[in-house]
Amino acid sequence: MKKITLIILAGGLLILNSCTKTGSQGPAGAQGAQGAAGNANVIGNNKTVAIPATKWTLTGATYSATVSDPGITSDIFSNGVVEVYEQAIIGSITTWTDLPAINGVTSTVFNFYVGGFTIYIQNSDGTTPLAPGNLTFRDVLISASARMAHPNTDWSNYNEAMAALSAASVPASGN
Repeated sequence: MKKITLIILAGGLLILNSCTKTGSQGPAGAQGAQGAAGNANVIGNNKTVAIPATKWTLTGATYSATVSDPGITSDIFSNGVVEVYEQAIIGSITTWTDLPAINGVTSTVFNFYVGGFTIYIQNSDGTTPLAPGNLTFRDVLISASARMAHPNTDWSNYNEAMAALSAASVPASGN
């Protein structure tokens, strides 16, 4: 019985495999409806935000500083991405590290809202961190359409984000 089943199965596969489509291609279909207009822009003005030591506020055991950015619109807030990077200068080399950043027990995080963002520096053990001093940050605002146009971009990597957006001739900047 097994032998007959195998023969029938093999014969059926042979018949199906030998079938081919022939004939000309049919006419083209009608043009689809126009999609919603998108905005593949990254918003900002390519400036850094220097926060001097005197602008940090200590509340409890957390330092914070507020940055105004009118580029964080309700659309960016609801559908886009806001990345904030902290500048580090080691010798003659400048690097940008994305937030959140953790150094020992000290973490630097941010939250954003329509019109700006706030940076917080706190210790995970509940102690008060050292006073931040002068720090420099940059934010990059990415619309939902820009994220979709570059799905393989690591937006937390400042150089990769800028390279992806520059390659596409999209106005790219940080704040």
